[in-house]
Amino acid sequence: MTRKRIAVAAIAVLLFIVVAFFAFDIRLMLRKYTVKDSKLPSGFDGYRILFVTDLHCEYFGEGQEEIAAFAEKFAPDAVFFGGDMMDQDLRDFEAVEQLLMALSDYEIYAVWGNHDRWLGRADFTRLQELYAEYGVNVLWDDTVILEKNGDKIALSGADDPPSWNNGSEEYLRENGIAVTPVEGMYNVLLFHRANLFDVISDYGFDLVISGHMHGGQVRIPYICGLVSPTRQWFPKYTSGVYQKDGSKLIVGRGLGNSVDFPRIFNPPQLVGIVLEK
Repeated sequence: MTRKRIAVAAIAVLLFIVVAFFAFDIRLMLRKYTVKDSKLPSGFDGYRILFVTDLHCEYFGEGQEEIAAFAEKFAPDAVFFGGDMMDQDLRDFEAVEQLLMALSDYEIYAVWGNHDRWLGRADFTRLQELYAEYGVNVLWDDTVILEKNGDKIALSGADDPPSWNNGSEEYLRENGIAVTPVEGMYNVLLFHRANLFDVISDYGFDLVISGHMHGGQVRIPYICGLVSPTRQWFPKYTSGVYQKDGSKLIVGRGLGNSVDFPRIFNPPQLVGIVLEK
């Protein structure tokens, strides 16, 4: 083999290693988004939300210390859980409890995801009791009023349908969700399934925060996600900020994995959201 061929082979191997490193990178990251809206009351200018979604019973360091470190650095006013902290197959409550302990210094608001709702009755009750033990505010088709610096905004949470077939656009268009925006206020909706934003955007929430899509599982770098958890190719809403009918959507790629196929070009992700007037 000539020196030229050896050099070409070495470069090819090096490129393969570099691509593989980034393709299968499992280092936790935080993606920050700033949401500007003139409707936001002045008291919430600079309000910081840490969005945690789709843990699927994964671990990030001892006692979820990596998540705790990102939270401490970002310094959120509140933490939002987007659902699927549990995984219906793994059912590892220790992973979830460690997450709750790691974030116990923060006010947490949560909605259920499909994997949470697919747990058997006993396990779902156990998850509810665990959340209650750590003071998590579960928005089970409910709305709460958040207050800061004398101003208020409304935070609503819509429950996830308890069966797979009910997580469709047709079902949602026919049955709707059980929460609506509060008139005269800035309204945030926490809802697990980003793929249903085309329906949710009709409700008039100013900001919708969702997960469920796992970033499209395999990402084509800088372009899009490849497939959704519902086996839809090139899904519409997988990561980032979207806008439709006056509503903004932020989609987190999530932390864990619910399928055997690995995440590719899609490292686990926390989302930091800063509201600005």
